[in-house]
Amino acid sequence: MKYNISHWFASMVSIPVAIVAGLASMIAFDIHLVYDMLIAAGGFFAAYFPSQSYSMKSQLEKMGITKSEYKYVKTQLAEAREKIRRLRKNYKNVRTLKDAKLIYDINRIVRTIYSSVEDNPKLFFNVQQFFHSNLDSAVNTIEQYLFLYKMPGKTKEEKVKLHETRISLLELKRTMQSNLSAMNRSTYHSLDVEKEVIKLNRRRADGPLKLSNKLEKQKVNLNKKQKEPVKADRGEGNEGRE
Repeated sequence: MKYNISHWFASMVSIPVAIVAGLASMIAFDIHLVYDMLIAAGGFFAAYFPSQSYSMKSQLEKMGITKSEYKYVKTQLAEAREKIRRLRKNYKNVRTLKDAKLIYDINRIVRTIYSSVEDNPKLFFNVQQFFHSNLDSAVNTIEQYLFLYKMPGKTKEEKVKLHETRISLLELKRTMQSNLSAMNRSTYHSLDVEKEVIKLNRRRADGPLKLSNKLEKQKVNLNKKQKEPVKADRGEGNEGRE
């Protein structure tokens, strides 16, 4: 997540400070090397924590969430990561192509939502149902379904229950697709806004062009009108000579 950026930034600031502090201690104080190293470490941490805090604060402001919300999202993502690993392991238990496709589609939706929230933690609050309920249902149901499906000697009633479970997984897939749509709703709204801006800019660009064409036509018409009286005067002069 973007939280790591603050650690990198703080480290890039702190390491040079630690080196300078250690060298200054060695040159100025001429004390034991252990103390020089302790001073360097003190300089590192003295620069690290303020830098990391400042960088993290600026990132959270850009993302539009608080630090407590960010930590909560980070915890939810850590739990979801383990569930996604379990979901991937189910491929080895698949027995039919249609089940393989269903699990692949569910896994793709899950990874898309997870990656999107990891990049932009604020999106988590648009898909809380996915993390709190739907992901758990998908993992547990798929594990049980595939385990029972490969069991031999199933009765007719058991086969019916497995078929109903597969239908439930299809419904869960559609629910996850709705979660994905809900997560992307704000992005689509921004896309509509950008489209309107493009249309507005196009109209503004076409406006001067149309006005210029209109002025050119008016000039042409004006020149024609000015030439017509001259021709008429010449015609009258020729009649007078005759």
